[in-house]
Amino acid sequence: MTVSDEPIRRGKPSQPVDHPAALGDLADVFVARNIAVGMTPDGSVVLARPDSVLVEVPRDAGRRRELQSFLSQRKLRPDNGLVPEPDDGGAGVVAVSIDDSEPSLRHSERRLSLRSVADVASDARSAGFGADLNYVVIGAQVMHGEPLGAQTSWAGEMAFLANVFTDPVTGQTSLLTTAEPTVQPPAWRDPLDLPDRPRPRILVLDTGLTTVPADGEVRAAGPVARRAEHERLQCCEIRKDWKVDADPRIVDDEDERFDPPVRPLTSGTKPSRSKLLDFEAGHGSFIAGVVLQTCPDADIVSAGVLSSFGDGDVAGVLSTLKRMMDTQGPFDVVVMSFGTNFADDEAAVFETELMRLLGPALGVAAAGNQNTCRPYFPAALPGVVGVGATSAGGKAWFSNFGGWVDACAPGVDVVSTFFTDFTEVLDGTPTRDYKGWARWSGTSFSAPKVAAAIAQEMYLFGGTAKDAWKRLSTHKHLRVPDLGVVFNV
Repeated sequence: MTVSDEPIRRGKPSQPVDHPAALGDLADVFVARNIAVGMTPDGSVVLARPDSVLVEVPRDAGRRRELQSFLSQRKLRPDNGLVPEPDDGGAGVVAVSIDDSEPSLRHSERRLSLRSVADVASDARSAGFGADLNYVVIGAQVMHGEPLGAQTSWAGEMAFLANVFTDPVTGQTSLLTTAEPTVQPPAWRDPLDLPDRPRPRILVLDTGLTTVPADGEVRAAGPVARRAEHERLQCCEIRKDWKVDADPRIVDDEDERFDPPVRPLTSGTKPSRSKLLDFEAGHGSFIAGVVLQTCPDADIVSAGVLSSFGDGDVAGVLSTLKRMMDTQGPFDVVVMSFGTNFADDEAAVFETELMRLLGPALGVAAAGNQNTCRPYFPAALPGVVGVGATSAGGKAWFSNFGGWVDACAPGVDVVSTFFTDFTEVLDGTPTRDYKGWARWSGTSFSAPKVAAAIAQEMYLFGGTAKDAWKRLSTHKHLRVPDLGVVFNV
């Protein structure tokens, strides 16, 4: 891919280079979150970390030594310090960090150019090693019930449909959630508890869950027993190694309630008067509730691969999936309501490793909300069920579509579990009040509906999740052109 040398810097409305439309105030958010924008030779835009490359690790010991030598000659160091030994399932990938910035610069002033990492990836491929940029994946929520309008910002051909708010005291720019408070749905299905039937195990890779100490005492986050905050999510498994970190840039298993600014909360002696619900805070909790409404017998395990802003990257997705498979697996279904565009619409390194790690599990992913047929990954991968969204009138206006979309389900005004007691405050004024439930729109919420329907089919009639998907995707079921099999759940 080709990218510009020009950096993105925090401050005035400077825009990401090679970008087809203005990011506006979002440029500040992208710089703070270490997200850079690049343009492929065909003119398509992608998002990637400007300091990280993914390299496939050969299984052959000799080739691994060659890779180590290749990295050493360029003074590149794998994130874990060593090129790993292959495990029984395959060689895997390693994330390699690169940073050409002046070390004395603050993080927000570092160069966000992709040229250096693109050159490293190209050199690695020339040397015979599979390599690619560490692409940024972003959760796929959209604005409630509205088509693209004046408040839309574009990045990497993704539409960010939300209110951009700049705190007048701290100067912190935030992108607020589009989830709207609502009331509890009128009915919630009870588990069937069928005898001699194993419960479907579903892994949700997302923003994680919001939890509280299991004994009910209020305390600082730490290695204590925890449970899901929402009463309807008590069946969700909270692991002993649950990760909680107060830094909003750290992706962990706890879904931050609001946007802790990257810069300090105070400016001088004046405290910030804002209490913001971040772009995708609550996303993971919402998705867990969507699953349970269709498959109440599911055993749900949650793991964080996205921040509350909704950003993560391919390296984080793969490493977290490997950790979960090693420590908590096996799983029947893995839900991934996030994605991104790849250069040349190819995801070779990501595809090879993701499918290896999934193994017999069935991956189900959101098709994205750009209203385009451009492949969106991981939904567009051949071994993953890509899910688009429908509305009362057919295709939801925002849903991606195309031959790579395998299924669809209602994705407008979906109601599910959210924060149980949170009042949003903007510049001292209370705005939205959340009491456990919200309504949201997006393919993010169509995907867990389809995943749950597959799990329920598996639970009722046996076989694997892939067997259940095969039964549900036969010619006997209703299909919509470019949206696949219809799941009216």
